[in-house]
Amino acid sequence: MSSTISVRKSSGENQEFSEEKLYSSLKNSGASDEMIHNIINEIKKNLFEGIPTKNIYRKAFQLLRAKVKSTASRYSLKQAILEIGPTGYPFEKYIGALLGRMGYHTLTGQIIQGQCVSHEIDVIAGRENQINLIECKYHNTAGKICSVQIPLYIQSRFLDVKAVLEKKSENSGKNFQGWVVTNTRFSEDAADYGKCIGLHLVGWDYPRRGSLKELIETTGLYPVTVISGLNKKQKQLLIDNDFLLCSDLKNNEKVIDLLNLNHRQKASLLNEIKELS
Repeated sequence: MSSTISVRKSSGENQEFSEEKLYSSLKNSGASDEMIHNIINEIKKNLFEGIPTKNIYRKAFQLLRAKVKSTASRYSLKQAILEIGPTGYPFEKYIGALLGRMGYHTLTGQIIQGQCVSHEIDVIAGRENQINLIECKYHNTAGKICSVQIPLYIQSRFLDVKAVLEKKSENSGKNFQGWVVTNTRFSEDAADYGKCIGLHLVGWDYPRRGSLKELIETTGLYPVTVISGLNKKQKQLLIDNDFLLCSDLKNNEKVIDLLNLNHRQKASLLNEIKELS
């Protein structure tokens, strides 16, 4: 099921077009086998050597959206995460909400005194005897890579804070771990360092089990930027008003009134939100 056509990734790398990967991404969005078969056949008609992967994504999204909006929205998840910005704060809040859905007690933007200096911890996530201190690295453009300097720096901050937290009586018997979460990728050196030192790294498609993409799909906690029926300005308006999750909009028509939609647009949006939630 493969082709000898080379495609160009957002990072500039070339790789062989994989029908299996396209099938898998469409399947994960909730598309039916018949729909996937039709979309793949349509895309294969327009392949050419060196075609950017974003062109393939855009075409698949258009074909999906013509069929089922909520399915197209799930397929556009990677782009939706890139649009959560423009600052890193909404991403930090989103990661906190994601871990909260997974059963963690979370806090965001906490200042904690370390042994040497104080540090702002993006997300603290605790569950049972485990406490994770998490640094979020958000990028608003595809192709960005977190180099090994990022986990090196985060590990030093983590150790400085851990040295103080472990001495507190209320933390007796608790285990601490440092995390780095990004919506893009880690370099090979960064991944190797994380494994070696025990720093937990979560990227868009890393690790193989428990990647950011998998965590979102498993929890079903989608950001408002995934909604295909809204433009960028409308999505930003929701984020600016502290409505980050699709679940924030469900059964909350007053929030949707912020968008000044007509009756047909409002009904379509509410239906898409219902399917996504």
